[in-house]
Amino acid sequence: MDKFTRILYNIEDKITWITLNRPEKLNALDDETWRELYLASKLADNNETRVIVITGTGRAFSAGDDIHAMYSLSDMNQASKFFNTLLNTIISFINMKKPLVAAVNGLAYGGGCELLLLADIVISVPEAKFAIPEGRLGLIPPIALSIGYKTIGLRNISRLALTGEPINSYEAQRIGLVDYIVPAEQLKSKTIEIAQKIMLNGPHATQIIRSWLNKHRIELLKEAIEDLAKISITDEAKEGMRAFIEKRQPKF
Repeated sequence: MDKFTRILYNIEDKITWITLNRPEKLNALDDETWRELYLASKLADNNETRVIVITGTGRAFSAGDDIHAMYSLSDMNQASKFFNTLLNTIISFINMKKPLVAAVNGLAYGGGCELLLLADIVISVPEAKFAIPEGRLGLIPPIALSIGYKTIGLRNISRLALTGEPINSYEAQRIGLVDYIVPAEQLKSKTIEIAQKIMLNGPHATQIIRSWLNKHRIELLKEAIEDLAKISITDEAKEGMRAFIEKRQPKF
């Protein structure tokens, strides 16, 4: 659909495919990408399909939030606007009636990794890497902190968020972040296979199952994103992001 510039949106056999499409930026999530993901989630949840898939192009699923875009936020008004777009998109994904499957084609860092915590099922290639390194930039990972522990456990979130160290796909599977690992050439076929299994369920039953799985997630998420907006314009965060852009260690 030509209204999108950051993602690809297409429908195949009752599956909606939402594909992050900024390969030159490792599918980094800027304000426009979050806005397009919001629109795509609404379209997908109201069309005739039964399952929604999110994936990426190139060698990354997503490298996370676009640090250059976040670094440019100069005051609380700008930060609130940016992170409200992010919040509305995440809430839309949480509230979707249809199951969300993530097909991880490459590295998933920061916000890219956190998107997987919103998915009902995650399929990955063996080469993928996963990390939640926001703390190293003087930032916080709002999805991981507010709802991620319900997905993969408090200690796993603590380790990922406090160390910022990447893990491979097999460790991600061990801790429950990834469900299936398949070779890259089988990623789409495995995703379709899982989607078809989901579609054996009654549509209304599936909707209720997903609704129960996502109950009570939004209030904590709102608080975490509010904290992220506040910290994103501090001197600490500016130094962390500037160091990232300049490819050096921050001086905290």
